[in-house]
Amino acid sequence: MDSVAKVILSIDGLFFLIMLVLLVFLIFRRIDAKKKEDFENRDN
Repeated sequence: MDSVAKVILSIDGLFFLIMLVLLVFLIFRRIDAKKKEDFENRDN
């Protein structure tokens, strides 16, 4: 029973680690897009 709990917690930890890396990647991608944006490329 203890090994099942360890497997579930490791999968949960891996999921949150992937989500954290994805969030950081998207934040840096947005910052980069903001730097390259000029007045003609705005989405208004």
